[in-house]
Amino acid sequence: MKRIEKVIVKPTYSPEYPVIIGEDVLDNACDIVENEIKAPVDKVVIFVQEPVNKLDIFTRLVESFREKYPTYIVEVPSGEVAKSLDFVLKYVRYLHEIQATRATLIVGVGGGALGDLVGFLSSIYLRGLPLVLVPTTLLSMVDSSIGGKNAVNLFEIKNVLGTFYQPKLVLEDLRFIDSLPERELRSGLAEVVKYGITINPTIVKIVESDVDKIFEKDRDTLISLVKLSVECKAWIVHLDEREERDVRQILNYGHTVGHGIEASARGALTHGECVMIGMIVESDLGIRLGYTDRSVWEKLVEISSKTGLPSRIPRFVEKKEVLRKIEYDKKRVGGLIKLPIVRRLGEFEILKMDVSKLISYLDNILEEYYERQG
Repeated sequence: MKRIEKVIVKPTYSPEYPVIIGEDVLDNACDIVENEIKAPVDKVVIFVQEPVNKLDIFTRLVESFREKYPTYIVEVPSGEVAKSLDFVLKYVRYLHEIQATRATLIVGVGGGALGDLVGFLSSIYLRGLPLVLVPTTLLSMVDSSIGGKNAVNLFEIKNVLGTFYQPKLVLEDLRFIDSLPERELRSGLAEVVKYGITINPTIVKIVESDVDKIFEKDRDTLISLVKLSVECKAWIVHLDEREERDVRQILNYGHTVGHGIEASARGALTHGECVMIGMIVESDLGIRLGYTDRSVWEKLVEISSKTGLPSRIPRFVEKKEVLRKIEYDKKRVGGLIKLPIVRRLGEFEILKMDVSKLISYLDNILEEYYERQG
């Protein structure tokens, strides 16, 4: 019997919904949708990211729906290019042309960018269409597909237009991991580690003990890690769906510094690689501020070594630019910034810190984390 796990997400305000995790989930996608959503469907529109549309597993998903409903396929370019208002308006016109109604089911198959696009589109068309997300990367399985945050870019401003709009169902088929390049798998693993450091240390133990199995793409190990990670994200979304209580800020652990590095690296580093460096630097900052136990930093450095995730910043990333990006981080409110801090494994708090003080500390700390020359 193939292993199937189920996590129920209970957002603070929105209706609860299930996340189905396991093997061969998509072969019976239509039946699962009907059993879990229990609402009338007149047609299905599947938005799929290239090159996922070429995979056999995607074909099975489509066949599952076509047996019962008129099914339309919309192929979306991969990456951030489709996360724009131009693409949103293009697909609004398409939905109008095929006479989509509030009973039209939107299915998004892809990574985080695709989820952002279809989540935003579903939230605004006819004031809301039912949405099913099918994440295809480890990163999107444990993070972006859960929680209802959707956004697109405009005027070269990242995520400036957005909504909170929860899916009705999330289907996570671990067969997609089989097609992931190792670097992308490793990148997603950084977000898994984040949950272990901030919320559930059991995750850290599994990553340490089963790192070889993870990169061998052992299904049972990956299902366990994904389930535990989804449970962490679901817990946060239950407490603070719309970022009103600061609790959800813990999901940004490692991201204050990480986003600064990522933006300055201009695509040369993955999101997960930057977050891993960010967590190490921010744990060091926490030690110097007197909040973080040194064991947190030591554990992160150890995991970095075991997983092959970086612990140092490449020399081509300019420190001044990193600091400038951090200075105008989205978590800034006036002269203060909300900074997630881990005291010990599984224990966190949100610190409100003066931005100028943070920049002063990081100006010194970051230099110690650049790759050594020669």
